Amino acid sequence: MQIHQVTPDEWRLWRDIRLEALASDPEEFGSTLAREEEYSELDWRSKLVEGVRLVALDDEPVGLVAGAPEPQGLYLYSMWVSSSHRGRGLGEALVREVLAWAAAEGWKLVRLRVYDDNLPARRLYERLGFVDAFEPEHMEFVVS
Repeated sequence: MQIHQVTPDEWRLWRDIRLEALASDPEEFGSTLAREEEYSELDWRSKLVEGVRLVALDDEPVGLVAGAPEPQGLYLYSMWVSSSHRGRGLGEALVREVLAWAAAEGWKLVRLRVYDDNLPARRLYERLGFVDAFEPEHMEFVVS
C-alpha cells in the first residue's frame, strides 16, 4: 500500500477516485456525483493547487483524503476508503499523513466535519486525538 500526494498534473487520478467515492457513498459527502461530473479539467486542477490531496494506492486507487486552507486552520475533508479496503488501518494512515503534512507546513489546527451518526469515522478521529469542536458535527486536532 502506498500513499501518494497528488499534483495538479495528476488531476485525472484525483477526479477518478473522488467520483468513485461519491458514487459509492454519496451520503457521506457535502457534494454530489452529478455536480462533480460536470467539473472541467481546470476545475479539477485548481482543487490540487493549495493544501494537500492524498490517494492510497494498492495497484489502483482505494482511498483519498484532502486538506485545504480555511481561516481557522487546515480543513480535512473527502476522507474515504473503498469498501474492499476498510478495516485495514488505511483511513488512519491517510489521516496521519495529513496531520504530518500539516505539522511540516506549520499549521496549528486541523478541523473536519463528521456526522454524529458516523460512529466508525468518529472513533477513528478520536483515536488520532481529534476532539469535538464548538460547532456541531465538527472535530479539531491541535497540531504540536
